[in-house]
Amino acid sequence: MRQLFFSILPCTGIRQRLFAARPLYAKPHSNEFEWSKRPRGPAAVAAFLLVFCAALIHLFPIRTAKAEPLRVVYGFDREFPPFTYEEPGGKAAGFEIELVDAIFHESGAQIFHRPMLWDRVGIELANGGINLTTGMVRTEQRTRLYLFSEAATFRLPIRMFTKTYNRYPDISQLRGQVVAVEQASYPAVLLEQYGGFNIKLFRNRGAAVRALYNDEVQAYCGPVPNTYYLVNTRNYGGITSMGAPLGVAELRAAFSRERGDILRVFDEGLKKLIDSGEYDRLYRKWFVRDVGDQEGDVMLESARKASIAAYAPYEGKGAGAAVLTATGKVYAACTMENADLSLTVSALRAAAAAAVAAGDYELRAAVLVDKKGAFMQPAPGDLQTLGEFGRGVLIVLGRENGRYAAKMVAEILPGLVLRDVELRPPPLPE
Repeated sequence: MRQLFFSILPCTGIRQRLFAARPLYAKPHSNEFEWSKRPRGPAAVAAFLLVFCAALIHLFPIRTAKAEPLRVVYGFDREFPPFTYEEPGGKAAGFEIELVDAIFHESGAQIFHRPMLWDRVGIELANGGINLTTGMVRTEQRTRLYLFSEAATFRLPIRMFTKTYNRYPDISQLRGQVVAVEQASYPAVLLEQYGGFNIKLFRNRGAAVRALYNDEVQAYCGPVPNTYYLVNTRNYGGITSMGAPLGVAELRAAFSRERGDILRVFDEGLKKLIDSGEYDRLYRKWFVRDVGDQEGDVMLESARKASIAAYAPYEGKGAGAAVLTATGKVYAACTMENADLSLTVSALRAAAAAAVAAGDYELRAAVLVDKKGAFMQPAPGDLQTLGEFGRGVLIVLGRENGRYAAKMVAEILPGLVLRDVELRPPPLPE
């Protein structure tokens, strides 16, 4: 028994008090604690048990049970690229897939991906079969069924698309022509509200875009990033957007009404991703095409040539600028000062206006140079002007490692002002 107690009592002082080196009957020295003064009876037993229990706790600490990780069943539309879709091997992919995974990663939650048809997503969310979905537009009816994220995960512009050779400066000039659109979709509702089009419904977005590519229709109406994803992955050359957006759909995450705990984690996680810049990194990965060397060379040369003609007699801050559009065209312009400096036209705003005047609304990138041809960072007002055409418009700021270095407008100007587009169609002809 003595050897057992010694093996479990780590404290030398405790050992000495429990087991003296001499027999219990030995007479202690006068300068030691006398045995007769030590506690006896029940008090001694209690003291012994107290020390014994303390030793056991030291050797075998009590482990508190860990809280179970948050379990999230994420159901998503398997046919909504580049936001959510299934790769050939069945793996979930897309911007919103990576966004949701990043939001819940820090909290240690377990995410279970469930790809399904969109018609089924709402039903499963309402009955608790899934806890979360993304890519849903908040409506009054849906708010009675689901909880919604505080912030939108994406602002989805809806625009008209035509063949490059058949592009009009304004979509009202397409009235009377055949326009393809996905059935039971938000773009279909917008076309009905606008009025005057010969609407042809297709079962899905891919079939509608293919009809435009094959010249079966004169135009197609749909979400910008999804359409360009189809155009690029299927090599549908010669298709481009036209005119101002018909509307903007704010996509949000939706949750079953019983899972407010998941909603709170999501809202906090999304804010952290935006503040840290991780949201912009994912946005750029999925929706922004980098500026190639040849494209950058053309932009830079065009901006430098334009800077020579800058009209800047007052402050002498003449500059040249160039913008690149999705069609591959480059539009250049220069500063035009005014005696009333509030009326001065900046080079970047003039270049953007030149693109719009040509009916080329899809801006991809821009560059600004001074009269010596050196790269400049645009002023906040210029950034806001470019941001009107998308948070992902790239600003070329120089060269790094032999390549053009660029940042998105939203990365340079976090306070980018965004507003919803109010559909204001011109009156139908009498």
